[in-house]
Amino acid sequence: MKGDIVRIRDVEAKRGTTQRGFVRVGETPVGPIQFPIVIIQGTKPGPTLCLTAGVHAAEYPGIAAVTQLTRSVRPEDLTGTIIAVPVVNQPMFQARAGFLSPIDGLNLNRMFPGSPTGSISEILAHVLLNEVVVLADYHIDCHGGDLTETLWPYAGYSLTGNPQLDEQGKTLARLYTPRIVALYEEGTPLPPTKGSLTYTAAQRGVASVLGECGSAGTLEPADVEIHVRGILNVTRFLGMLPGDPSVQGDRLRAVGQFTVTARRGGLVHLKIRVGDPLKSGQEIAEIHNIFGDIVDRVQSPADGIARIIWTHKAVNTGEPLVRCWIVEPERLDG
Repeated sequence: MKGDIVRIRDVEAKRGTTQRGFVRVGETPVGPIQFPIVIIQGTKPGPTLCLTAGVHAAEYPGIAAVTQLTRSVRPEDLTGTIIAVPVVNQPMFQARAGFLSPIDGLNLNRMFPGSPTGSISEILAHVLLNEVVVLADYHIDCHGGDLTETLWPYAGYSLTGNPQLDEQGKTLARLYTPRIVALYEEGTPLPPTKGSLTYTAAQRGVASVLGECGSAGTLEPADVEIHVRGILNVTRFLGMLPGDPSVQGDRLRAVGQFTVTARRGGLVHLKIRVGDPLKSGQEIAEIHNIFGDIVDRVQSPADGIARIIWTHKAVNTGEPLVRCWIVEPERLDG
């Protein structure tokens, strides 16, 4: 960025304008591999916020939310700059694929910082990080439950050890989430996910937050609204848009997690829903064999909150059924 002009490849936005275009990162035998970009330059200078969605491109509510925000925010109402990538992983979006690229079989959200000479996922990660995200002061990466996951909303931030940056990241995560905040830290039961976009961006000095909401390939308006509200809370807190953040209810801090797996194969009959509070020893599922006999009663090994429920109902021994948060009341001073 230079002065009142933001330029990313061929997309250039002057002060008080909105510009759209594509950033090309490679090609297939039949056409380009690229991602869309929207730059909104406010009429007044201020912070730069980057919004990304579709790193996992079957997680649709975040994509819809970023698209909605880029269409509704007017430059005359904006202080600073919004740089948005509504769908990062276009090959995955086109193929309706979960987690892994249909081109090289890699999980893009484990590929950062990427490489300019690697496979297409590595090149995409390199371009997105170095030519888009690091231009920003703040970043939100919108995710949700992928095709096989029913997910309870939360927001997360990977602590860096930089007090000023970490305070910014924690604040933005608390503003984004409807209730649960996960702060990832080395040496704790919640270590950061190395290779993820938000972890790597934070290591580069960007206050980068993970926003999670949405489930199993659906596009529910309520899930879109949670993402939209979180983004608006952040922009209002940063003074980029008029108004005050709207934060309702207490926050819970995730301090650990555990996964409950099937000990027997069969058909899963769940007795809980995502978001339910669980008690140690509580029965959460029955496993029935193909004759309808109950071959296992699955219990929760600890107190927690159901964070992810996997949508597959015919399971093999050892496959996950539910992942749970271990939580405590969030302290706003740490």
